[in-house]
Amino acid sequence: MTYNFLVLSLFFLLPGMIIYWFRKDLRKMIHIMALCSIPFAFTERFFYPSYWEPVFLFNLVKILGFGIEDILFLVGLSAFTSTVYAFCFRLLYVVKKGRTLFKIVCRFLGVFSLTFIGIGIAVFFNIQMIYGSFGIMFSIGLFIVFLRKDLILPGVAGGSLSVIVYALLCFCLQWVFPDIFKLTWHTEQFLNIFIAGIPLEELIYGFAAGWVATVFYPFVFCMGFEPR
Repeated sequence: MTYNFLVLSLFFLLPGMIIYWFRKDLRKMIHIMALCSIPFAFTERFFYPSYWEPVFLFNLVKILGFGIEDILFLVGLSAFTSTVYAFCFRLLYVVKKGRTLFKIVCRFLGVFSLTFIGIGIAVFFNIQMIYGSFGIMFSIGLFIVFLRKDLILPGVAGGSLSVIVYALLCFCLQWVFPDIFKLTWHTEQFLNIFIAGIPLEELIYGFAAGWVATVFYPFVFCMGFEPR
């Protein structure tokens, strides 16, 4: 089980790298989403060790509360969850009328403020952060599609595609480290439901991440989709 989280993080970089290679038009978006994802590495302290106990390089989780692996994982996750919809359906991002820098900044700050308020509420009420993350991601996504109803279908499709990719990556991890989900995840303290050997919480997380990541970028940057 040595460096199991590092292996997982490297696996999660692969789908985004493939999209990055084949779709030059999505590279700027991947850069932006990667930067946006990095602050959430600090939330590892709310998952470790109650939800899981992976091995960290240099045991940084005990020193900093997060590790290098968290950054790699989130960068990889954000890269494919935010672009998989446009990539699979061969869509382009196009600027919508009325876009201004002021509107972009307000939307960006608004979404991030709501996100960190949600984290604060989960911590204050001692809600397990894995469930808190579901609530935050689904709520932010619902808030966005309430304002941009044209993003409902992309959000659902993006979430569905993301959970498929997420599950495939988990299968790869399970192939390298048999029984890792039973040995590293504290599933007995949660739902303890497995689908094809993967904890249900992980699959819900994969869908929720795809749901919110797919709608976040077009909402904040006032963009829509059109066929290539």
